[in-house]
Amino acid sequence: MRPWQVFLLILVLAFFAISSAWKVLYVLTYVLLVLFVLSWVWTRFSLLKMVFRRTSVAGRVQVGEYFDERLTLDNMSSFPKLWVQIADGSTLPGHWAGYVASMGGRKRATWRARSVCQQRGRFQLGPVLAMSGDPFGLFRRRIVLAPAQEILVLPRVYPLSDFALFTGGLPGRGRSSRRALQTTTTPTTIREYASGDALNRIHWRSSAHYNKLMVKEFDLDPAIDAWIFLDLHSAVQAGEGNESTEEYGVTIAATLATYLLRQDFSVGMIVNGERREMLPLDRGERQIERALELLAVVMAGDGPDLKEALAMDAFHFGRNAVAIVITPSNSRDWHESLRHLKLRGVQTAVIGLDAASFIEQPPDEDTLALLEGSGVPVMRVKRGEPITQILETGTDVRALQQR
Repeated sequence: MRPWQVFLLILVLAFFAISSAWKVLYVLTYVLLVLFVLSWVWTRFSLLKMVFRRTSVAGRVQVGEYFDERLTLDNMSSFPKLWVQIADGSTLPGHWAGYVASMGGRKRATWRARSVCQQRGRFQLGPVLAMSGDPFGLFRRRIVLAPAQEILVLPRVYPLSDFALFTGGLPGRGRSSRRALQTTTTPTTIREYASGDALNRIHWRSSAHYNKLMVKEFDLDPAIDAWIFLDLHSAVQAGEGNESTEEYGVTIAATLATYLLRQDFSVGMIVNGERREMLPLDRGERQIERALELLAVVMAGDGPDLKEALAMDAFHFGRNAVAIVITPSNSRDWHESLRHLKLRGVQTAVIGLDAASFIEQPPDEDTLALLEGSGVPVMRVKRGEPITQILETGTDVRALQQR
């Protein structure tokens, strides 16, 4: 029964008890009134001094990895909890951290929530709500034990040993043998301090080891820059969920960015999607984090088409740069923009996603062959093909075995 129904019953019993002066009705009225008050008081104390904590293994995870967290609920009061229900308002797909416990005074309940991350993006953990009530089920109380917090699920990254579009060796790969007079991002060795050396080049750990001042020497940065251009214009996307050109494109971009940055390239990224996103050129592990953070949240959308986007961003691609375009577009209108980049000295390559394979339709006309005829390296990716093997060899190994 609901509280108002019980209260109404008490009033009715009190009315008949007074009207009839029957002792039994008086007793029933008093008993129900006492139970009503005790239930309300019990509910007020049912969630007193409850403390909730959640501890996760990592603050961020990648698609395909397990997100594991340990959750703890402490009853810090001496008042027992007949039942406590924990509800987690998490938006992470497939992750549920709810719990129901009966706890004595000053007791602790612990449990684990473990799920596989299937979707990239920024998700919410919490808020965590606790609900409880009286033994008779008349009253309910709900409080917030923990506020919401964010978790970032990064796109999947496949390990690469090579990149087939540059089988002759990545252009500009390797460090220069000349020493840089200025500080760069490529420290290589140390030497003894000389008069005039900047203090910010002193390597203090080596100085303490050798008991004399030692300074860092830097190599000149490689001259080549690599740009990854990801086309997420909604008009050319196909498929749904993880089996879509959008997710394949993001995964390929994340894999290439990680590989090139670990080859000591300076990598930038441009995403043409719901919003135009640009990651300036940089190198190192921190740039890998920035690239993955960007790709975790980008979405397909109605921005400029590929032709217009390449024209707008062409000035970013300097001479001797590498521009890798990832697109499911089967149109020819953006080919001319790519040829202009090549004439300016920009080395171009295309990774074409076969949109027809993502919607199980007959293959479209292979317009990318026109780019191959003009000397632009092209790689084709279909739905269900192993991305790692295609990027490393340029061909699906399973297709070769079938032949």
